[in-house]
Amino acid sequence: MKLLIFVSAILILAVVLGYSTLVPGMSVKGLVDSADEIVVGRIERVRQIGSGDVVYNGVKYPRSDYQADINVDETIKGAVPSRARYKFVLSFSTPSADQWGNVAEGRLEPNTYRIIFLSNTSSGYRFASPYYPSIPASPTACGENWQVQLGKDAYHVVLQRVLELLCTDSTPDEKQSALFVLQWDQDSDAAPFLQAVLSLPAVKSDATLRMCIVGALLHWKDLSVLPMAEEDLFDPSAKSRSWPKLNLVLAISSLEPQTSIPLLARVLRSPDAEDRLAAARFLEYTNSPKALPILLSALDDSDRQVQFAVMQSLGNLTNQHEWRPTTIDADSHWNACIQHWHEFEARLGNKRKIAP
Repeated sequence: MKLLIFVSAILILAVVLGYSTLVPGMSVKGLVDSADEIVVGRIERVRQIGSGDVVYNGVKYPRSDYQADINVDETIKGAVPSRARYKFVLSFSTPSADQWGNVAEGRLEPNTYRIIFLSNTSSGYRFASPYYPSIPASPTACGENWQVQLGKDAYHVVLQRVLELLCTDSTPDEKQSALFVLQWDQDSDAAPFLQAVLSLPAVKSDATLRMCIVGALLHWKDLSVLPMAEEDLFDPSAKSRSWPKLNLVLAISSLEPQTSIPLLARVLRSPDAEDRLAAARFLEYTNSPKALPILLSALDDSDRQVQFAVMQSLGNLTNQHEWRPTTIDADSHWNACIQHWHEFEARLGNKRKIAP
């Protein structure tokens, strides 16, 4: 989850500087594979050195040219991967375009420590991805006693440098930025590292970080963290923003139905409407008929958004798509959908009664 909500392999519509473009989801593996060189270091300064116009697909955009002064600490991928330190000046322009002509605004920011992904061209370096030229990293390692080493290939070294933000003296926002890099469907090799940092006080005491990590581990079928998930979901004293709990409910829905459905049923009885809405939406993801009576029990929820999500999930689970309302407004279709699902509930109840 990215993260937070951790979503991968999708395209989202972004509106940047007055124009819209398709932005692919970020992938650490994709960045590593597409880069000719990967360097890690502090971006000391970024200065504008020029401007003008650039044309992509027949459309003119204002262009800004920059130079970034970078103190490189490590070369992860390149002609000679090493920990030799050197100064590096990188020129880049924004906006730029990908191979399909989609316009992107990827850039470097000063006073940040980043992993930078570069491609070689006949005229010098360019960003391997115009959308994600760099990702966050820790300038220091976890310490001499840290046991978890993910691997020596470029992908695992990149992952390690990012996740070391969780075990070093970084800010809560920097720690969250490390988790935002992870993709649930690609980065399960991070699981041992996440397991280890859960015991660190700075992580364990931060509800947002804890929920994000537990959500990722649950999605990777690590049931040892299930008690922590239950505590975060059902302990009223566990305070966090809404999206980490949303991710946690989403992760639970990916577990086997005998585990996920009882927990989601409890969330559906929460006094918090946002929690109930998440449970109603994600019960569909269990792909189990055992979710039907749970959803039907919330058909008359006091919150109309929850009712809407209940009927969406019911329609998708039973392939009765015509009985999904298209709006939360109380119109004739809404009322017909409510009546249909009440009748469906009665038929389902009768079937359960006569079943041998």
